[in-house]
Amino acid sequence: AAMLLAATGVLWAERPRARVVPGVLAAAAAVLIAANASYGLVDVVYAKGRRVDTWITEYAHWNAISRVEVRLDEPGSRSIVIDGDASTEIAGGRRDTADHAPRMATATGVANALRPRGTFAIIGPGGGPDVARAVASGSPSVTAIEINKTIVGEIMGARYADFSNHLYSLPQVHVHTSDGRSFVRASTDRYDVVQMTLVDTWASTAAGAFSLSENSLYTVEAFTEYFTHLRPDGMLAITRWEFHQPREALRVMSVAIEALHGLGVPDPASHFMVVGDRALDRDGVAVMVLAKRTPFTAEEEATATAFAGSHAPLQILYAPSARGESAFAQMAAGNDPAAFAKQYVFNVSPVRDDAPFFFFTLKTDQLRLGNRDRGIDWKVNVGVRVLALVLVLSIVAVLVALVVPLALRRDGRPATAAGARQLAYFVAIGLGFILVEVAFIQRFVLFLGHPTYALTVVVFLLMLAGGTGSVLSRRWMQGAARRRWPLIAIVAMVALWVVMLPTALTHLVGLPFAVKLGVCAAILVPLGVAMGMPFPSGLRALTPAGGGRTDEATVEWAWAMNA
Repeated sequence: AAMLLAATGVLWAERPRARVVPGVLAAAAAVLIAANASYGLVDVVYAKGRRVDTWITEYAHWNAISRVEVRLDEPGSRSIVIDGDASTEIAGGRRDTADHAPRMATATGVANALRPRGTFAIIGPGGGPDVARAVASGSPSVTAIEINKTIVGEIMGARYADFSNHLYSLPQVHVHTSDGRSFVRASTDRYDVVQMTLVDTWASTAAGAFSLSENSLYTVEAFTEYFTHLRPDGMLAITRWEFHQPREALRVMSVAIEALHGLGVPDPASHFMVVGDRALDRDGVAVMVLAKRTPFTAEEEATATAFAGSHAPLQILYAPSARGESAFAQMAAGNDPAAFAKQYVFNVSPVRDDAPFFFFTLKTDQLRLGNRDRGIDWKVNVGVRVLALVLVLSIVAVLVALVVPLALRRDGRPATAAGARQLAYFVAIGLGFILVEVAFIQRFVLFLGHPTYALTVVVFLLMLAGGTGSVLSRRWMQGAARRRWPLIAIVAMVALWVVMLPTALTHLVGLPFAVKLGVCAAILVPLGVAMGMPFPSGLRALTPAGGGRTDEATVEWAWAMNA
C-alpha cells in the first residue's frame, strides 16, 4: 500500500523535480517488500492479544482470507492454526487403523457409529480428522469441501502429504476447494451424512472487522438445503463448542427445528439426538447435534447409547426416549424456538440469511464493558467493544478533522442559506452510497463464499465504477435537467436488485468463482457508474449561474459532509 501510494505521487507530480521524493519512497518500499519476502524481517507475532509461539511454527502462509500455520504439538502430532486461533489436527499421521480409536472416542464419532458405511459430505474438513474417521469406519465415499486453498494444496496436498499418509489422495476421498454451502447447493448428489465439526468464523472476531461473525453455514435456509441433499434416512451431524449454560449447540437445534418446520415436519422433537464429549459441567465441551427429516428409530438410539457407554465420558444429552429436563429437551418440547429464546438467558433464536449472526448469542445486558470475560466466547464481547470504540473514534475524528476546522474559519460558513440547505444533499448521497455498499457486501457473502471476498469485490467495483461515473458526468451531466437522471437510475436499479437479487444469486451460486466475479461486475458496475455521478454534479451546481466564482466555503463543507 505504501509503495502504490508513493507511485501515485510520481504519476501526479506537477513538475519533474517533484517526482524525486515519491520515486525514492516507492523504490525503498519495493526493496523492503522484496527483502521481507526473502528474509522475513517483519511478521505478525501477536494474535488475539497473545504472542504467537513462533518457535513451534513449522510453516506459515498468508492467503486472501487468513494466515495459516502448521505447528508442532508434540512428536508425531501436527495441527493447522488459522489466524492464530482456530486449530485443526492433521489426521492420518499413523498407518494403523487401530490408532483411530482415540479419534472415534468423541461425540462426533457417534455419526460414524450410526452410519459406518455411509456416504459423507464434510464441510470444513481442515486437516482431515472427520475424513480419517469416516474412512476408518468404512465409508465408500467422502466428499470434503474446504474453502481454504492453502490447507488443501500446500499443506495436505504437498508439504504434509506424507505425514497424513496422503489422506486427501485416497480413492474414496473427493476434495473440493469451495464454500461448503455453495457446493452443497449446486451438487446433485445425496448423502447419508452432512457433517460440520467446529466450523466457524470466530478467528476474525477480536479484530472488530467481523465482530458479529456473519456465517451463512448456520442459517435456516442453509439447513433446509442440507436436509434436501440427504438421502431419505440421512442426517445432519453438526458439532459446536458448548457451555455450562447451552447456547451454540442449542442454537443449532433451534435453526434445525425451524428448517424442519419449513419442510413440513410439524413436531420434530423425535428427529434429534444430542451427544457431548462429557456432561455440560464446564465451558468448552464439544457437543454434536444429530438431526433427521425422519424420526430416530429405537435401534439408532440404542446404537448411540451403547457407543457413548463404551467411550466414557461421552454423554447423551438428549434423545427421543430420554429427553430429560435440559435446555435441549425444553426447546424440543416447546416446538417454538423463537418463543423459547425470548425467555432463555441467551439469544438462541433461529437465524436466517438476512441476518446470519449465528455466533452472537449475547443479549444486551450481557455485553460486558469491563475486563475481558473469561468465558470462551470472550471474543464476541471484545469484538462488540471494538466496534463501539471505532464508532466513538470515527465521530471524534469527523468533528476534529472536518467540522470544527470549518466552523472556526471566519469565511467558513456557506455564503447563502440555500448553500446550507444544499449540504443535506451531500449528506444524503454519502449515506446512500454507504448503505448500498453494506447491503451488497452482506448479500454477496453467501454468493462468493466468504466475508473477505464480498468486502473486497463490492468496495473495489463500486469505487472503481463510481470514479468512472464521476469522470463521465463531466460530459453527460452539463444541464440541470440531466442531473436527475442518475438519481432516478440509482433508485430503479436498487429497487430491481432488492426484488431480483436473492433469487438470482440462489440460482447462480454454483458457478465457478471466476464467473461469479463477472456476475458481480455485471450487477455492480452499472449501479456504481450511476452512483458516481451525483457528487460531482452537485459540486458543479454550487457554481453560480452565469459562470461566476464558486462558493469555496460551501464546496469545502460539501466534501466534509459527504465524508
